[in-house]
Amino acid sequence: MGIVIITIPGETKAAFARALHARTSGGVDLVIVQKQRQYNFLERLRRLYSSVGIWSLPKELWYGHLIRLNRRVRETLEYFRATSVPVPDLDNPRTIEVDSVNSDKVHQTINELSPNLLVVWGSTILEPRIVKTARRAINLHMGYCPNYRGALANQHAVLREDHSHIGATIHYVNGKADAGDILEVIAADTSRNPRELLLDINNRAFERYVEIAARLFEGEDIPGERQEHAPSNVLLLKQWLPSLRYRIGKQILEWERAEKRETSWQDAIARETGQVAP
Repeated sequence: MGIVIITIPGETKAAFARALHARTSGGVDLVIVQKQRQYNFLERLRRLYSSVGIWSLPKELWYGHLIRLNRRVRETLEYFRATSVPVPDLDNPRTIEVDSVNSDKVHQTINELSPNLLVVWGSTILEPRIVKTARRAINLHMGYCPNYRGALANQHAVLREDHSHIGATIHYVNGKADAGDILEVIAADTSRNPRELLLDINNRAFERYVEIAARLFEGEDIPGERQEHAPSNVLLLKQWLPSLRYRIGKQILEWERAEKRETSWQDAIARETGQVAP
């Protein structure tokens, strides 16, 4: 009657599992990690061709080359995943890797554990039978619901220059993508520059998810707020092409330059007036 975590590979996800395991005094029974398939160059090329067709393929290959050449663009794209939450050297809960979190084997494994809580972060949409193995299931969505759903929510908000709707949402799982009742929305601090803004969102989402998951595991009844059913902005994974990644990276660089110009202007005004800049 413990916790089962369903997630994807990555040190941040592993650190989260350790932190929740420690916070609940060993309450995590199992961590299920869905493997991410690795593609060689020819396979990646075939997938790109199937997404864009022959006429757009040279353009996408060119933008892929530009990303490799431009270190700053690559660094800005990493802002969406960066974290700096201090996690001490804790024990790892039992972990298995699977090809699909919706497989019969996974269903049987979770069903035998009969967890009190499913904690999901980064997984594909779970089939109803997987969700029903636990009394409750929650998800951390790195996006501001209900405005932005899907795997690239914050990237989409940046693309649309909708900085006030960059954020993270902790919600109950209801079988639809990022549409369950909301437990908490973590909003961006728009006074920060883009790197600090996204780092702050990622850190606070990590910490709040540990706290809320632990409270639910300990028996607290936390009501969720129903989401609006209006159409959400969704950026599909198949649209995450080199040209779009490059565009977003350059957009963040311009955002950073604008922040620096604003700061310099405020400093100049403060010097002229003899006041301390905010």
